Amino acid sequence: MKNLIYVFSLLPLFLFSQVGINTTTPLETLHVEGTLCVTNTSTKTPLKISGLDTKGTLTDVLLGANLQLTGNVLSANTSTSTSSPTRYLSATVNLPTGSPGDEFDDLDISLSTLNANKVLIRLEGRSFNYKITGISGGTDGRHLILFNVEAVNMNLNNKDTSSLAQNRIITLANNLLTSGQGTAELVYDGVLQRWVLIGFRN
Repeated sequence: MKNLIYVFSLLPLFLFSQVGINTTTPLETLHVEGTLCVTNTSTKTPLKISGLDTKGTLTDVLLGANLQLTGNVLSANTSTSTSSPTRYLSATVNLPTGSPGDEFDDLDISLSTLNANKVLIRLEGRSFNYKITGISGGTDGRHLILFNVEAVNMNLNNKDTSSLAQNRIITLANNLLTSGQGTAELVYDGVLQRWVLIGFRN
């Protein structure tokens, strides 16, 4: 008789696929209404991170390319992978030797293709001073450093209408000119749809 009672008491566990603690209307396989305390955890290495969604359901948290979980430690991924760099990657763009004062409108340095993950762009090949009125391929938040490698002057023109509106540069000043080698650091503002100069060094 006692064994029969045990069987009947266990039947609900097999008849229902959802179990509730402090709730009579479980919404998941296991539904806990209240706080949760876990003690004496094992020393096994976890492979996943979990979190709660807006309904309180426990779900896996996907790690972005810049994070890694190794040996129970969550850390930034310092890989220099070209698909998702966390360090500045550089590329070289060769400009034509040209003539003094050449103007580059809507300068194409392959920001959406070959140099999509590059930040530092080395501009080489010039024998004469030149002007840049705009740079194509800008996207919101895009960080770009132009390094004028040669011993000629690089001129950045402010809001120059020779380039398309979305490629123009806001220098927050007049046209700026390097004295030989120099760098120009820019960020693309998606609202203004302009490059904004944030640093300029000779």
